[in-house]
Amino acid sequence: MSEDWGELVKRYRVRHGLTQGRMATVIGVSQRTVSRWERGDDRPSLDLQRKLRDLGWEPPGTLLKGLAHSIPHCPFPRALSRTQRLRLQALSGAAIKKRPSVIDWVGRDLAPIACGILEEMLDDQALQRSIADREIACVLTTTRSVLRTKEHRRIGTYRTVITYFLHEGTLYSDAVSMPAPTTAKLGYKAIAMDDVV
Repeated sequence: MSEDWGELVKRYRVRHGLTQGRMATVIGVSQRTVSRWERGDDRPSLDLQRKLRDLGWEPPGTLLKGLAHSIPHCPFPRALSRTQRLRLQALSGAAIKKRPSVIDWVGRDLAPIACGILEEMLDDQALQRSIADREIACVLTTTRSVLRTKEHRRIGTYRTVITYFLHEGTLYSDAVSMPAPTTAKLGYKAIAMDDVV
């Protein structure tokens, strides 16, 4: 089987908000077993692979397609990008309403027009290395405009959750924003995979 069970088990566990211990209880194994699977030291037996699939596992290839189809319907500004160079893949209607010219950037790299907090994040080598090594579950940001577009000066303050996931060898980011008070302190904070409960 060509699937990376360590990555699949961890993705399933994190997506459903389970600790290793809780996941072990749900599927009837020890916490150590789940830990060995996630490290790649072992893999589930064929029976347990079937059980995991029956619990709602997504077949390879459907995750990204489903996500890309759901993003346009999000009521908040939301963007899906390939993480390296931020190649924009999909936008919500609210993101287009907030910044109409961003539609011209679908399929293009956003890194060259990054500014403010986003530019700081892209320049933060330790953060980028941790994201690439899949050590970061998400980044919480409070920003003003992060892209130099014609709407740049009139974009308000937003709080954004940027989650990262690997799909078929490519790292993606899914950013969802909500308006924040103009007095909110700007910045970003990375949440490590190990801190996700």
